[in-house]
Amino acid sequence: MRATAMADPASSNAGTWHGIMVRVAFGLLLLFIGSASLGIGANIKGLTSLSYLLSVVMWISLPLYFIFAALSIDVGNRGWSGRIFSATTFLFLAAFVAFALLLVIADAYYIDKAAVVKVATSPYIVQALRLSIVTSGLATALALLFAIPMGYALSRYSFPGRLLADTIVDIPIVFPPLVAGLSLLVFFSQTALGQWIEKDLGMTFIFQPKGIVLCQFVVSASFAIRSVKTAFDEVDRRLENVALTLGCNEWSRFLRVSLPLARGGIVAGATLAWARAFGIFGPLMIFVGSFRGKTEVLSTTIFLEQSVGNLEVALAVALLMILVALLALVTVRLVGGSALVKL
Repeated sequence: MRATAMADPASSNAGTWHGIMVRVAFGLLLLFIGSASLGIGANIKGLTSLSYLLSVVMWISLPLYFIFAALSIDVGNRGWSGRIFSATTFLFLAAFVAFALLLVIADAYYIDKAAVVKVATSPYIVQALRLSIVTSGLATALALLFAIPMGYALSRYSFPGRLLADTIVDIPIVFPPLVAGLSLLVFFSQTALGQWIEKDLGMTFIFQPKGIVLCQFVVSASFAIRSVKTAFDEVDRRLENVALTLGCNEWSRFLRVSLPLARGGIVAGATLAWARAFGIFGPLMIFVGSFRGKTEVLSTTIFLEQSVGNLEVALAVALLMILVALLALVTVRLVGGSALVKL
């Protein structure tokens, strides 16, 4: 006898309602992104009427998106109680995201065509962008060079003073970034060891591009170390032990088992370290200064342009930094898949 499965009308209606809400929310999100992008472009080109119209569409579509996104949340069979709870918690997420978007869009609407042209054509700003990318990349590579063995050691080994070492690793995360620049300046200019490195070894860091990398490394390495340690903590040690029984030594076990399984945390740590290195400002001003064509990076370019009254150019550079960081994060998320969950 063949059983016939009967669909529950209530469940079918709920599924249809949820699907409609999801599609409407995505449509409103795309409408907001499109109107915001076109509105900013129209404003830069001086098309005031079109820019105003698109801004109206933008500010209508954003709250509607949040409303339909909240309605699209699947609360299962929890009824109105679950719906109210999810909407309440979602409200805080919506408020934070909306405020962040407001800040960025306000900056974008403030800049003009002259500021964009200057950012695109100024050799100093182009060089600052290049130096920012190169130094932050080198600092991230250096941070990973330390983070991988340090994260493994902190995750696997128990030794006297481990709590102290674990605490010291986190110090750069919590102390003011200016302290890093000031400490580096004092070390290389006032201590015997620092002067020996600067003068006798000829490794000059103060007011030099090499100092940018060192400063970025000191400020950002802790983020990579902490993320990599967490990744190694989550690696199943039984798999490592099985590798030893199959003939692997310590080195091959680490390279063939532990390291691949911790890849997600390593990608996340590299991303966090790069983002921190790319955007630091205070330590660089103290340790290497901001000399045009030599030690100027994008973060210090913003300060230099704002200090002489070029607010539009400063905001244009700030938006360029946001764009570069956004593209990097999107790229890493696409390549790394779920690797950035811990972020």
